[in-house]
Amino acid sequence: MTRFLLLAVLATACGKGKDSTPVPAEGSAENEPCQAIPFAESASVPEASGAAWLVVDGKPSLVVVSDSGNGGAYAIVDAETGVTRETGKLPLGEAGDDVEGLANRGDRIVGITSSGWILEWNRVPGAFELAQPAYPLGPVDLSDKGGGMGDKPPAGDGMVCGARATNCGRNYEGVCLVDPAHAKGPCIGFAASKADGHVYCVVEEAGKLAVKYSPRIKVTRPGAIGDCAFSDDGRLWVGSNLFDMSQVYRIDGWTTPESAKVVAVAALGIGFPEALAVRGDVIYRMSDTGGSPSLMTKFRCR
Repeated sequence: MTRFLLLAVLATACGKGKDSTPVPAEGSAENEPCQAIPFAESASVPEASGAAWLVVDGKPSLVVVSDSGNGGAYAIVDAETGVTRETGKLPLGEAGDDVEGLANRGDRIVGITSSGWILEWNRVPGAFELAQPAYPLGPVDLSDKGGGMGDKPPAGDGMVCGARATNCGRNYEGVCLVDPAHAKGPCIGFAASKADGHVYCVVEEAGKLAVKYSPRIKVTRPGAIGDCAFSDDGRLWVGSNLFDMSQVYRIDGWTTPESAKVVAVAALGIGFPEALAVRGDVIYRMSDTGGSPSLMTKFRCR
C-alpha cells in the first residue's frame, strides 16, 4: 500500500502543468484560497477511504468507510463538528471489504471496490442493509492479478476485475454521482482510477451503474488519485494523495468530458489523504494511514 511509502513522496512530487498553481493550505494564511476551519482531528473508523453525505436526525453527516481488512467498518461523522455519532460495519456480500469510495444515489449510499464492483446500501435504524447483491460496473474483462502499488494501468480498454481482486486493473479509489438536478451530458458520475490518474464516465444501464472507457478525463499522474466528489451545486472535485502533494482539483466543464478543464485549487489534506467530500465552499479530507483513528480536516475555500 502506498501509505507506507510516504517518505518517497517529496522525491517524486513535481510540477503538474495544470491551469493554476496549487497553494498549500496548511497554516491557513489569510491570502491563501482555502482556510482551515474547526473540526475534530480524527474519527474512530480505521483507514478512512471514502465518504458520502447522509442526513441523520435532521443533521448533515458524513458516512466514512474503512479500507480493506476492516470488514466494512464505518463511522457517521457530524458535518459541523466532526464528532463521531455512530460506528458499525456495512454488510458486504460477494465483493468483499475493499471499499475504496462512497457516493449518494438518491436515498442510498453507493460504494466502489478497487476492482470495480458496486455495493448499494439503504439506511435502517442504527445501521445499513444491502439494497441488492454487489455487481460489477461492466463485464469482468481484466485479470484478477493485482496487489502492490496498483499504479500501472492495464493494457487495452478493460475496466473491471473479479469481485475479490484488490488493487487490480484500473484500481478504483473513488466514485462520485451527481444530483439528478445537475445531470447533463453523457455521464451521471465518474469512477476515479488510481492506476492511471483518470476519472471514467459512469452511466446508468437497466437500473445499475456502469463504467465506460470513454469518455474520460485525465486528472493527474498514475498512483495519485485518492477520491472524487460532487458538491451539492453540481461541481466535480478530485482529491489526490500525498504522492501528488494532497492536491484538490476542480473539474470545470465535466459535462463534456472531452473538453473539460482540470484546475488545481489547493494542497489540502492531512496524513495520507484519500477520502474527499464537498458541500458548498467547504472541503473535507480524511486520511488513510494504515490504522485507527483516521485523521480528518476541513477547509473553507474561496
